[in-house]
Amino acid sequence: SVLTSFYNAEDESNLLLPKLPALPKNYSTTAKIFSEEKSDEIMKLLGDVRLNALVLGGSSGFIEIYAYGMFKIATVTEVAGSCRGLCLSSDLKSLSVITEIQDSSDSEAEITYFQASKLDTSLLSSYLPEVTRMARKFTHISTLLQYIKLSLTCMCEAWEEILMQMDSRLTKFVQEKNTTTSVQDEFMQLLLWGKASLELQALLMNQLTVKGLKKLGQSIESSYSSIQKLVISHLQSGSEALLYHLSELKGMALWKQKYESLGLDASGIEEAITAVGSFILKANELLQVIDSSMKNFKAFFRWLYVAMLRMSEDHVLPELNKMTQKDITFVADFLTEHFNEAPELYNRKGKYFNVERVGQYLKDEDDDLVSPPNTEGNQWFNFLKNSTHLKESPLLFPYHPEKSLHFVKRQMEGVIDQCLQKPADVIGKSVHQAVCMSLYKTSQSEDSTPQLFKLPFL
Repeated sequence: SVLTSFYNAEDESNLLLPKLPALPKNYSTTAKIFSEEKSDEIMKLLGDVRLNALVLGGSSGFIEIYAYGMFKIATVTEVAGSCRGLCLSSDLKSLSVITEIQDSSDSEAEITYFQASKLDTSLLSSYLPEVTRMARKFTHISTLLQYIKLSLTCMCEAWEEILMQMDSRLTKFVQEKNTTTSVQDEFMQLLLWGKASLELQALLMNQLTVKGLKKLGQSIESSYSSIQKLVISHLQSGSEALLYHLSELKGMALWKQKYESLGLDASGIEEAITAVGSFILKANELLQVIDSSMKNFKAFFRWLYVAMLRMSEDHVLPELNKMTQKDITFVADFLTEHFNEAPELYNRKGKYFNVERVGQYLKDEDDDLVSPPNTEGNQWFNFLKNSTHLKESPLLFPYHPEKSLHFVKRQMEGVIDQCLQKPADVIGKSVHQAVCMSLYKTSQSEDSTPQLFKLPFL
């Protein structure tokens, strides 16, 4: 009851942060954890103000304590033998453990005896409000990391193989054609003279078809807009909430008299904030790439649709026939940029072209981006390059132009995990053995069924 006002004042994130949008149901099953029906369950878990702890012990010589069953707040090492029974007292002042130690020095006569030890966990009890507040922050952070991960999974599913069709069909065309002219030249000739070579005509009319082109155009557009919505509503809101909780955690770490002895480290949290900032920058970059790709593909498909209607000698509606000089330049630029054969791609999964830009951000690979964004002539980049003071500024989030969104996300997860595991080590090391006594020995010939122990609350 003394702590009630403390807890109520603690979590203002509900007031300050917008509610995270539920993940779409039509994607992977894992995303259902954050679907509308289930998201309340997670919020209920985070809404429990009293600290509850899950204590785990096994045969590997250590015990772990998880706050709210989700985030590790203590790792107790050097536990002799394998745990057979555990009990954390309700005031968190002591942890009682029953262990089984096997002495296998003489392999024939293996003797096992049990030992009851009482571990002193007074750091947990004396810093209960701080541990609770810290654990709630950790739980929020790990939930948000999971949310971001699932948002990215949904984006990958929205992208799907449909956008690879364009690549694979053109690659097939390159491998089968006999002419020496490049695909780019073939399309350029069609753009300028309105005439296509027989091979390009066969590719367009037989393999792609007018109906197929229309369908491909629609599916690319719907895939792109789905990804765009997921970035804006899910990825960005999740990242901003993560930034908020990490900033609060940094504030806690700077309150040294309360949190330093629990192992919260401000510099580590600062690195985590920087990593989240880099991730947000990368998500913004992806939005720009989607935006320009959508415009490019629309113009390209519109032009190609008219060209194919003419080839099949169908009637072309007058509104489709209008093509300004600006449109022609736009399509020409698209052809130059995307249909340029890239020899360095020949060995990479049979790719010849660089038609589709969005997929490279969603690939879970360590390879650099095939076509990183062009930052030439960008005033901000030039300003940074020429500024000696801003180059190393801690206020600027580092930008990784060569890397994919997946790569930056993995980097962010690694940094956050590292900064959040230090308290578990510090609290674990503070736990020391207060009492240790042998209970009894048991021979191996006895009934091999595992025996259950009931520990009294001492």
